[in-house]
Amino acid sequence: MDEKRLGASFCPSRGQIRWFLTVLVAFAALVRLMVAYITVHYFDLSFYVDWSTGVANDFFGAYNNIGNLDYPPLFLFPLFLTGKLLGIGAVRAFDPYMMLALKGWQVLFDLACIPLLYRVLRREGQLVGLAGAAIWAVNPAGILNSSYWGQTDSIMIFLVVLAFLLLEEGRPVWSGAVMALACLMKFQSLYFAPVYAVALLTSYPPRRIFQTVAAGAGAVLAVFLPFMARSGWALPLEIYFGGFGQYQGASLNAFNFYSSAGLNYKHFSTKILGLIQADHLSTLLLAAALALLVAVWFTATEKSVWLMGFLFMQTVFMFTTRMHERYQIPVLVMALIAAARHRSRGMFASFGALAVMVFLNQFLVLQQIFAADKQAGWIAHYDAVVVALSHVNLLLYFATAWVALRVCYRRGHYGFARSFRAMLPERWRGSPPGPNPQRGAP
Repeated sequence: MDEKRLGASFCPSRGQIRWFLTVLVAFAALVRLMVAYITVHYFDLSFYVDWSTGVANDFFGAYNNIGNLDYPPLFLFPLFLTGKLLGIGAVRAFDPYMMLALKGWQVLFDLACIPLLYRVLRREGQLVGLAGAAIWAVNPAGILNSSYWGQTDSIMIFLVVLAFLLLEEGRPVWSGAVMALACLMKFQSLYFAPVYAVALLTSYPPRRIFQTVAAGAGAVLAVFLPFMARSGWALPLEIYFGGFGQYQGASLNAFNFYSSAGLNYKHFSTKILGLIQADHLSTLLLAAALALLVAVWFTATEKSVWLMGFLFMQTVFMFTTRMHERYQIPVLVMALIAAARHRSRGMFASFGALAVMVFLNQFLVLQQIFAADKQAGWIAHYDAVVVALSHVNLLLYFATAWVALRVCYRRGHYGFARSFRAMLPERWRGSPPGPNPQRGAP
């Protein structure tokens, strides 16, 4: 039988899709909960113990009573419930139960990303949506991050992806509120704000833009005001700038440009090749990344928030300071969605290669931290391993950026000025811009 004809003729029903996703999420939950249960450690999780206990005791006064609390206030809501769980004697007395309580929200949102990915990708075909969901269900980098380590990146990924989806589907007001919640949950969500802003400003009329900004501002005020009433009106500045300022390493175990230059855990004021401070170079490269984002958005004939999110976050991770190893994880979901959206095998290969690299980055860091003998095996050469793999990741950056840019321009290009005119009211502009015929079409 012709497999291509069989695949093309198979169209699952809604009931079959629901059952598939249910079983997929159930199996993924079993794996994640098992990993969370048996991997007992308190590296970073000790912060959550202190925070959740303090939040449970005095919710709105948390920032006054918990000295090292540097997360935005939305994270305090799940921490409150975690604190109540930790107050149960049976949970406190058994470490595996503690692990489930401390990692539970991270696991829950990692699982929620599975049906969300199906929702994002189903417009490309039901099977494409199911395949994307299944790939995320077995993504080792995500499982290690949420279930083993207990980091909160899965919560941020879920909210950012949901915000981008709503923006893409023509529901900007709801999208603005969700994007604000993402930034209120985790500081790193702000890295996606430029992509979100460019897409919003070029896709909707002024009235809808104003409504979206108002919805986001309303969400910020609704969450922040009760805490500001107890901790002062400067609380937002203290949280975001204070949290950013406490990490002063050029790189914090990230496989990026600064680690490739031997600056892992070196102060960001360290000069590169004796010429320029790392933080000054970081500022220049961040400005270049923003300029690249705008230029590509206005000239590319094939683009999406997913493809632009991939390009921008990859550039930020590789070329700005203070990056942790896990900050590259959101790149994976952007690459996976962009691969399906743009029918690009190159983008899918990029996702696969980066998934391996992100997994290794987290795995090697954790192994080095938990190793009883720091001079055993490869761990004795950890610094050299970081430098070597950072060079590999740097080469991978240029390869994947080339793939992404080829997707952006495979249908030719628009002139920047003509594309900018397309944003103006119709009576102010001439004929709509079209691709440059000299560049051709695929």
